[in-house]
Amino acid sequence: MLDGTYFFECRCGSNEHTLQFTYDKEDHEIYTSIFLNDWLPWYKRIYRAIKYILGYKCKYGHWDCWVMDENDIGGFREMIDRFETDNKKDGLNNGN
Repeated sequence: MLDGTYFFECRCGSNEHTLQFTYDKEDHEIYTSIFLNDWLPWYKRIYRAIKYILGYKCKYGHWDCWVMDENDIGGFREMIDRFETDNKKDGLNNGN
């Protein structure tokens, strides 16, 4: 049962820098997704795709950055508090 989805935009205001957290109350998990940029020219993306198909792996992975806006701290805290409260209510310890 998904109990809520929270969206947090990067302080820069770009739609591509939006984090999505979805709280699954039944599975006691928080799912997150972030858009990975594709700002490279098409020919460089094809080059990277060919390297990927051939099994090349970058030791650093594929990363982008995101900076939380100060106005979103309360919403983020609310999501984490709900997660923690539900886990305690259901008797889950999560190794703590």
